[in-house]
Formats: sequence, C-alpha cells, structure tokens
Amino acid sequence: MSTLLLHPTVLRRRRVHARMTDLSVQARAIVEERVTALRAEMAIPGVAVRVMRDGETIADYTTGERWLGGPEPDSATVFRIASMTKSFTASAVLLLRDRGLLRLDDAVAQFLPVTQVDGLPITIRDLLTMNAGLPTDDPWGDRMESLPYADFDVMVAEGLSFTHIPRTGFEYSNAGYALLGRVISRVSGVDYLDFVRTELLEPLDMLDSRFDAEDVPTAQRAIGYAQFDAGLTALPMVRPGSFSAMGGLHSTTADLQKWVNGFLGLGEHPLSLLTRKEMQHSMNWARTSVLGDRTITASYAYGLMTDDNSALGRFVHHSGGYPGYGSHMRWHPQSGWAIVLLGNRTYANMRRVGEECMNALVEQFPRPAEPELWSRTREAMSVCERLLTQWDDALADEWCAVNVDLDRPRAERRAEWQRVGEGIDSPQRGAVTSQSPAHASWTVRDGETQVSLEVLLSPENPSLIQHLAARRS
Repeated sequence: MSTLLLHPTVLRRRRVHARMTDLSVQARAIVEERVTALRAEMAIPGVAVRVMRDGETIADYTTGERWLGGPEPDSATVFRIASMTKSFTASAVLLLRDRGLLRLDDAVAQFLPVTQVDGLPITIRDLLTMNAGLPTDDPWGDRMESLPYADFDVMVAEGLSFTHIPRTGFEYSNAGYALLGRVISRVSGVDYLDFVRTELLEPLDMLDSRFDAEDVPTAQRAIGYAQFDAGLTALPMVRPGSFSAMGGLHSTTADLQKWVNGFLGLGEHPLSLLTRKEMQHSMNWARTSVLGDRTITASYAYGLMTDDNSALGRFVHHSGGYPGYGSHMRWHPQSGWAIVLLGNRTYANMRRVGEECMNALVEQFPRPAEPELWSRTREAMSVCERLLTQWDDALADEWCAVNVDLDRPRAERRAEWQRVGEGIDSPQRGAVTSQSPAHASWTVRDGETQVSLEVLLSPENPSLIQHLAARRS
C-alpha cells in the first residue's frame, strides 16, 4: 500500500480553500436569515447581495424574481442604486478638483445662479457634505429625475428655499447633488452622464452600469415595484435628467464590488488613494445614537456616510431609496469586510439588513487593527525599550525634544525608568495602539514583569520624543 504525499504548496492551498468555503457558508447564512425576514416583511420581489472581504467575493446570495413571474436575479442583474449614485457624483467633483479645475471652497454662484443665504455664499463643499441649508427632499426629489436641464436651471435662477444658513447643520438634500451635477457639466464642458461614464465607469470596467435603464437588456433588468392597495405594481422606467446626479445610476452587485474595492484601496482607480481616503473622512456630524452599550456617531463625508461604532470601529456606507428600489453598500476598512445589497421594491430597507449583516461579520470574524505609525515612531518605540532596559543619557539627549527635561528633571525621570524597568532585560513587545501616526502605546514583558510604555513625537523634522512614559502594569 502506497501513501500519496502532497506538496506543501498544495496542502496550503487546500487549507485556504477550506477556510474560504467555511467562511462563505457562514456569511451566506448570515445574509439569508436577514434577507428572508425582510422580504417577508416588505414583500420585496427580488434581492441580490454580494459579500466581500479584502476585495474577494465571499458569498453571493440572490432570491426572488427580477419581475413577477420572471427569473431569479444574479450578480449581473441591473437594479437602480438610487442615492448610492451620490458617491459617483462626489468622485466626479473631486476628480475635477484634483485636476485643478475647481476648488471645493468655490462658491456655487461661480457656475450657477444660486443666491446667497443671509449674505453667505454656498460652496461646493457645502453641497458635498449636506451642509448648504437646503431642506430634506426625498419624496419630491425622487420624482424630479427627468426634469430637463433647462427647466432645472430656471428653477435655480428663480431661487431655492433654505431651512438654515450654510455650514450650520446637516440636512440631507437631493437638490444639492443635482446642483453638483450641473457644476460638473459646466466645469468639464461635458454632460454629467457622459463624464461619469467615461471618467469613472469605463476605467473601472463597470460596463453593466447605466444611467438610462432602456440601455439595459430587458432580461438583465430588475423591474421596480411599489406596494399599493391593489398589490405589487410595476413602475414605469424613469429617464435620466437634471436629478440623475443624486440617484440615477443603475448597476449590479458585480460592478459595485469594483466600486467598493476602490474605497478599500484595492486595484487601480481614477481617483488617487489619498482622495479616496479623503472621501471617507467624516465632514459633517449628522446624529449620535445609543444602542445598548454602544454609541454610534453618524456623519456625512463626500457622497458617503460614516458610522463610528464605539465597539466595532468605523463603517463607511451609503443607501439608496427610490420608487421601485432600495439599495445599500457598506464596508469596514479595518477588517476588510464589505457588502452590497439591491432590491426591487420601493424603499426596500437594505440598509437595515446590510448593517445587521456587517455587524455580525465583523463581530464573528474580526481583524485586529494595525496602527499606521511613522517609521520614526517605530524607531522611538525601540529607543524607549532601550532606555527601559538600560538608561542612556546620550541616547536620551539624541532623541528627546527640548521640553522633556523642562517638564521633569532628567535625574527624576532616569530614576523612575530604572525603577520601573527593573527585571526587564529582554523585552517582548505586545499589542500596539495609537491615536495618530506620531503616537504609540504598548506593553513589554519579560517573564512575569510587564511594563506599559507610551511615546509621542513632536512636529519637528526629524521628529523628536516630546512625551515618554513608563509604568508597571
């Protein structure tokens, strides 16, 4: 009897495949349970979901019908993504900014006849961050997409209504993103729809994504439905127009995976990595909620929202709600988890399901955060460990900023570090946390002795240690 010996590479690949298969099964179960409950609650004809981690597809879950009596949707089925379009509009604005064609603090009045509010100009940044003072307008805005550009321009010229002056509070506005669409056209000299297609969709190979649903083959399209007294009713297609910039794009879970991957820093993208990170930075506080032992602070960024969860960290997301459709995309940069959910029923609550699924995935399959430290900070950590094991005045002179000996006499600090470091001869470093690239807190252990260390570097170049601390833990 002979024994088959497999090459170590083959064994590793099999183990990885087994782990991925197990992860896929568990992720699919998490999604299926919640989608099934939502479909029963809201009578959603069809749903398509894709779960990703680190850019790779972990699970596809589809259920129901593209249209009543039709086939089940799949990852290539096209749904309207509604307000998720705003991330594309914001990306187009930042692309123009990065090319030097506009500034975010330019007054919108430079491009459109928008009046000032109490003498204060509305800026492009105000529109991007929902901070212009325009009223919340979902029911009205959802019916305005096909408004011709000329009619929209007349409406703007005649004046808009405001609930408060700019830069004094969050209020979600579709009209604000319609204004941004017109700014993009004016600055680029290209129709908004064509600019997004040629500068964003085509470079990312998002070739199933369209603004005009009539461009989508009938068999590939999910028909939108509304629930009326007579039952589920198919809604007519809406053609693109002046409000497309706020919610007019149609897409698939497969295409949107490419879009989400870009914000996770994966693959090529028309926007620089720095700009993609900027888009996910909280700009305008929206609300803070307390759910049990957790606090969630929601803010608007540039065409995206952030949820800072006190237990799980930051999620980045955006939802879409429109007559006939509901959608949501969400990702957790620290763990690499991401999800896209699309449904074909008016205001299908994909956000709730997406949030529940992502919370479960992040809790069950976490990834410890790796702090982003300067290389100089890591050097300073090693210096602190050397001072702990054997204090060296020359090394302290080389690395400590001018304030250190003024804050505490050298002799006192030396004596303290020698006392705290007693028994630490070969320090083994533990977990590191950080409040910024210039800061680090960590522990070192030698046998039964453990010491907590902290270091903060100065803004000089090269940076020096402005704060260092050691204590037994």
